[in-house]
Parts: sequence; C-alpha cells; structure tokens
Amino acid sequence: MRKPNISLKRKPGRKKVAQQIRDKYRLIIYNDESFGEIISFRLTKLNVFILIGFVSIVMVLLVYFLIAFTPLKEYVIPDYPKLEEREKIIENVIKVDSLENQLQLVYNKMSILQKVINGEDFKEDVVQGNDTTNKFTDLNFERSPEDSLLRVEIEEFEALNVNFKPGAYTNPKYLNLYFHPPVKGTITNKYSAQKNHYATDIVAQKNSIIHSVLPGTVILDTWTIETGYIIIIQHSNDFVSVYKHNAKLLKKFGDLVEAGEGIAIIGNSGEYSTGPHLHFELWQQGKPVNSEDFIVY
Repeated sequence: MRKPNISLKRKPGRKKVAQQIRDKYRLIIYNDESFGEIISFRLTKLNVFILIGFVSIVMVLLVYFLIAFTPLKEYVIPDYPKLEEREKIIENVIKVDSLENQLQLVYNKMSILQKVINGEDFKEDVVQGNDTTNKFTDLNFERSPEDSLLRVEIEEFEALNVNFKPGAYTNPKYLNLYFHPPVKGTITNKYSAQKNHYATDIVAQKNSIIHSVLPGTVILDTWTIETGYIIIIQHSNDFVSVYKHNAKLLKKFGDLVEAGEGIAIIGNSGEYSTGPHLHFELWQQGKPVNSEDFIVY
C-alpha cells in the first residue's frame, strides 16, 4: 500500500513578521485638482516606527527644556514657587547665614571675656590671622609707607576733624590727661615722621590684652589684608587711637570703652606684620602725633 503524499503548505497571505516589517510601501501626495504627483516616499513599517520614535523623543526633549529652562515651569509644575517667592527664599537664607555668623562672633567674644574675667588661659581661642612673615621676608617694616594707609583716608575724608587748632596737642590740658598704656612691652619701632612711620610698635607676651588708652567709642572694627584686625576708638579732647595687627577683637563698632579696658588681643595678622606686636597710632585732629609724648610705656 502506497503511503499518502502529505505536503505542508503555508496559507496564502501569511508572511513572517520580519518580512512584513521590511515590505516597502509608497506614500504619494497628489494635487487635488490636476492629480499630478507632487512628492512620493518609499517607506517600510520599520522606517515609520523609527520616524515616529525619533519625533516622539524630540518632542519630549523640547517639552522638557521648555519647562525646565523657561518661566513656564511656574505655571506647569504644581506648587512651584514664583519668582518673588524664590527671591525671598534666597534673601532669607542669606539673612540666616549672616545671623549665624554674628551669633558665633558674639559667642566667641563672650567666651573670651569670661575667661579673661576668670583669669583662665584662652590661647586656644585666639586666631592668629594671616601670618605671612615667611612669604614677605623682603618687606622693610620700619620704612614702609603703606603701614599707615589709614592716615591718608582720615586726612581725605576729615573724619576726625573736630575744631582743630594748630599745635593743640601741646596744650597743657592734653598733657595732663592720663593715658593708659595700650600694652606692657618693649618698643621696637618708634614714631618717625621722617621715615613715614606714624606709629609706635610694641612687642609683648603672646596673648597679651590690648587696652584702650582713654575712654571713648569704637568707631571702626574691621580686617584688612595689609594690617589684619584693626580697631579704632574716638576719644574726647580730639584724640583718636588706632590698634593694628591684632589676633582678635574684643569690641565692636559703637561700643563704649573705658581707659584700660581690654579691646583686643595682640597678634600677627596682616601682610605688613613682621611678627606678633601692636602697631599703635595716636591721632589728634586728623594728624598723627607721637604717642610717647603722652604715654609712659
């Protein structure tokens, strides 16, 4: 008996999926009136899928950049802060940061004052500032005119000009004033107008307290690259005292001080400092005077 010849045939119209994707089609655009061909494209399903995917990605990216980098995000993203609210947030952050810094400064000053009152050692609390002695070994401190830059500023703005009379500092009423020594130590550089050094430099023990020479009001407490921490006090009788190169300031702008009251700690801050010392200036009516004419060191 012969076996039946059985053959398996595919149904007509059925193709593999890959072949269907590669099948080509023609997209033709006609003129509606003349039926003339304007443009035509040969496409496959794969080309259509790729084109649709590319256009979708471009649209998503375009929408993202429009929302992320334009003011549209204020209206599209729920609860997104408006421009005014963001400015207020930034301003509040700056204020909080400034307040934290001021609180830390107050805490440090109170801590040092407490230790001074109790007679404790506070050398670990002292910040020596910018010690640049090794970087500027060629500086001539004695003859440096830049060491008294504040003199020019005071003369220009006449900030200290109060009823000046020529030669007033030689008046007996000034000579009879009691000037408290700013710090106990050794004078290493005297006042010299010829050398443009309008100050008295005093070397003292490390962490020595610097005192106000007369009662007065603090009119400046700041820090500069050249002279480090500076404090300036306005006194009665037309005097102003200046204290430079401090390690730390114990008083601030507007504080009232008495003669002999601690106002700073001796240091070595500032580029023009050649070692731990006090650069002390005494001014009278906007003009520098020799502090040794009034103070016994």
